[in-house]
Amino acid sequence: MIKKIIFAAFGLACFNWCAAGNETPSASEFARAPDEARPWVYYWWLKGNVTKEQITRDIEEMQKKGIGGILLFDSRGYYDDSDSSHHVPVPLKIKHEFMSPEWREMVRHVINEAARCGLKVSINIANTGGHLRGVWDMKEDGPKELVWSAYPASRPGGGNKIELELPVPDGKPYYQDIAVLGVRLTSRRTGTQRTGTFQKVLPPDETSPVVMDVIDLSDCIKNRRLEWSVPEGDWQVLRFGCETIGDFGSVDILSAGACTRYFHLIGSELLKDAGEHAGKTLTHFYNVSWEGSGPNWTTGFDGIFQARNGYDLKQWLPVLAGMIVENEEVSKRFLHDYYKTVAYCFQKNCYATIGRLCHENGIVWHSENGGPWGRHQPMFREADMLSFLGENDIAQGEFWVREANHDTRSNVRYVSMASHIYGRREVAVEAFTHMNRHWTMYPGRLKPAADVNFIDGGNKFIWHTFTASPPELGKPGYEYFAGTHINTNVTWWDYAAPFMDYLGRCQYMLRQGLFAADACVYVSDKNYTAWGRGEKWNSDSPLVLPAGYAYDLLDTEVLVHRLACRDGKLVLPDGMSYRFLVVDPLEDTLPAGALKKIVQLASEGATIILGKKRSVRAAGLKNYPSCDQEIAGLARQLWGLQASENQSSKSRTPETEYDKISRRPLGRGMVVSGISLQQFLHEEQIAPDFSGPFEYHHRRLEDRDVYFVSGSGNADCLFRVSGRKPGLWDPVTGKITAPLAYSFTPDGRTKVTLNLAAQGSVFVVFDGRPDENHIMEIAGAENGLEAGEQSTWTQWKSGSYRLKTASGKQTKWMAALPPSIELKKSWEVRFDPAWGKREKVIFDQLTPWNEHPDPAIRYYSGTAIYRNTFRLDKKQTGIPARLSIGTVHHVAKVKLNGRELGIIWTAPYCMDIGSACRAGENILEMEVTNCWANRLIGDAGLPPEQRLTRTNLYLVPERKTGGRTYKMHQGFSAKDSLLPSGLPGPVLIEFGKTQELPR
Repeated sequence: MIKKIIFAAFGLACFNWCAAGNETPSASEFARAPDEARPWVYYWWLKGNVTKEQITRDIEEMQKKGIGGILLFDSRGYYDDSDSSHHVPVPLKIKHEFMSPEWREMVRHVINEAARCGLKVSINIANTGGHLRGVWDMKEDGPKELVWSAYPASRPGGGNKIELELPVPDGKPYYQDIAVLGVRLTSRRTGTQRTGTFQKVLPPDETSPVVMDVIDLSDCIKNRRLEWSVPEGDWQVLRFGCETIGDFGSVDILSAGACTRYFHLIGSELLKDAGEHAGKTLTHFYNVSWEGSGPNWTTGFDGIFQARNGYDLKQWLPVLAGMIVENEEVSKRFLHDYYKTVAYCFQKNCYATIGRLCHENGIVWHSENGGPWGRHQPMFREADMLSFLGENDIAQGEFWVREANHDTRSNVRYVSMASHIYGRREVAVEAFTHMNRHWTMYPGRLKPAADVNFIDGGNKFIWHTFTASPPELGKPGYEYFAGTHINTNVTWWDYAAPFMDYLGRCQYMLRQGLFAADACVYVSDKNYTAWGRGEKWNSDSPLVLPAGYAYDLLDTEVLVHRLACRDGKLVLPDGMSYRFLVVDPLEDTLPAGALKKIVQLASEGATIILGKKRSVRAAGLKNYPSCDQEIAGLARQLWGLQASENQSSKSRTPETEYDKISRRPLGRGMVVSGISLQQFLHEEQIAPDFSGPFEYHHRRLEDRDVYFVSGSGNADCLFRVSGRKPGLWDPVTGKITAPLAYSFTPDGRTKVTLNLAAQGSVFVVFDGRPDENHIMEIAGAENGLEAGEQSTWTQWKSGSYRLKTASGKQTKWMAALPPSIELKKSWEVRFDPAWGKREKVIFDQLTPWNEHPDPAIRYYSGTAIYRNTFRLDKKQTGIPARLSIGTVHHVAKVKLNGRELGIIWTAPYCMDIGSACRAGENILEMEVTNCWANRLIGDAGLPPEQRLTRTNLYLVPERKTGGRTYKMHQGFSAKDSLLPSGLPGPVLIEFGKTQELPR
């Protein structure tokens, strides 16, 4: 055991080191996108329908396309019924039962093949999505729910003896009694229950009865029989117990013992199967966002509750039966403590326990334990999303893409915050999920969604999803009901590698150094947002961080135990630092420990900016009512006196009213209130970290600054870096160039001219000494200049240009370039006859396939080869030349004169072709590929026997067919709109001129 723990510690240390990168991004590694930085995929099995041959083919293809790892997910009973009315049917019989010897042999084969091909493997340790569930009867280790029943006990005059049988409820073999109480009601309202039947937890409301006396009747019970002499008054007997709930095979997630035994049933066995590859190829275990049952009790819960809250919960159990104990305020305080303890049990006894077991076996734990989840479930009502995410070695979020626009639904910003404050370098993402029409996404469409989530901090995409569709089912094959499909059946699979390279380069760069933020923000001890980018941390507060500045939210654990003040800065053990702390409470309750730490940080030199709402009381019952006095005293140290605490309104001072500007010293630090953050930053002369019309993400290294910038257009941008030379690292091509112009500003920033393609992106890396005579300003024909390597640029447009160097020298010149050639003559287009019954077609002019009168072309999906010729004279060769196609639907592979030049998949839809051009006739070929959607729409209007595609999706004449409306993600209708497809043109051959930058 000692050896195992030492190995685990070493393995985890290695993981953290690798995740940190080498702290100096390498140009060569950036160009090739190292294996450890490449995107992963969910490898989704449908009811175990895989073979060794299919696994080998899938993994070899993944390796060829640049996928770095797989997350094996074999889901059963999770929206996979054979005739689904809500999702997509999966009419397959189970091929390999989960955890059967045959299934485990398939998993061993996955691990062996992944090791051979250099991929890493994670496995979802459940046979479902949404919770922890296996094939075993967990019996008393199943999830538990608190139940209660009430019995009338009083008779007129009191003093009566009550006798009750307390049998185990029928059909509840794992039922456990918790307490039997006698309660005296001082008022009876409509909510009083006298049923004698078991009910679920029922929090009190304004109609609830009030309880003033509670008696523990456990000493009055023998052999499940209660005998009690009832005192005078209105009494009831309340019996509390717990029973198992949830699907067969579900585990008690509030119990460390149950989770440990569950882990050994699946995780330990899979590690045995992995053999020598455990910890090397099988490196992770995983669980998805919680969609399972909502347990609210576990064996030993009462002891955990008392240890955390300092009092016995037994006398407060009537609150969970819908009664008010003493008064509404203290009953609500108990409910806070109860739900907070349920959340603690889930966080620590499930997620932290599984994480510890993973570490003991030398592997890494990642999960989507921070949601999205709803507050309605008991373990989430008082939970803190950041604290939950902090239990992971790699916190994981998710984002969804929409078919119609570039917006995403995402929680990645919050997951990245948790990763920053807990010292995790990787931010995992379930990427590209959607429930739009299937097979409508492609690399150029997905890039903007990826960029949004790179900006928000994601740097380990796990593509959702690569479905293992059995080959005999045809194409496009069977699919899971959600996600963007990325398997060998996808039309553009053979052209996917450049996009994988793009994702890998971005992830490599976004793991360098540390996130650069100005503020850390504390608002609550139960942080939670299902979706969002964190534009505001408190929708009811006037405090808003202006554009160009970044922040991280803190949870209470990080604030109290990890945050420190050093030289006026707020620092974390892993190197993160912040200029100031914003305390902007969402509610009027905060933990005393948090307020104590805030006062301490200020006294040690930190700057604290206060929101308008102040803490006035504690949330729970621990040390009540003295806890409220402690909170009030701490609040006075921070916010000052409240107006109500002054003797008269005449004694009010700026220090007592938030709306008046206040800067008060507290120890060596400063407390600021009544001021906007815009004004505070201006007064402190803290310039924006980034200014420009684009979005940004900034990472800081010891000797470099790395900015990821995303947007469209040409602009001068300001970066809060001075005295370093900027370089442009293009994640689409892997090339590194100098910016067209840059200069230093008096306020210590650097102005850089950026020219981004539509939905473009670039890394701006500041490194090394600036050139002594660099270009400071440049102007000319719009988008006519392209920076090159080794102090060169290329002019692509004729016209007037002007530049100014750092020495003050100005240069003007006129550029005259050969005119571009538009390929207007007829195109020969060859379609695959297997998917449209047409082969060679002559297009007199470029026409989108979806607009063609021939249905065989209009509904065509797949690849067509465009062929055209053009002539060049000697003056048009040996100079820069590029192919510009305007756009393509949806990807194009280019070949010129028999030489493959690469793949065009994103704006600006250009490619350098000068090296392949020749005097005389030139033969241009382009393989143009669209998505499956149009062929499926065409097939939806055909009888099944005439369809070319084979899939489990519904294909119907109309969305509303036979009294039923089919949703977009369930399949296709013959009346659905077609996707733009093919090459719309124009296609241009453009010429340029390269010259040295002036010295």
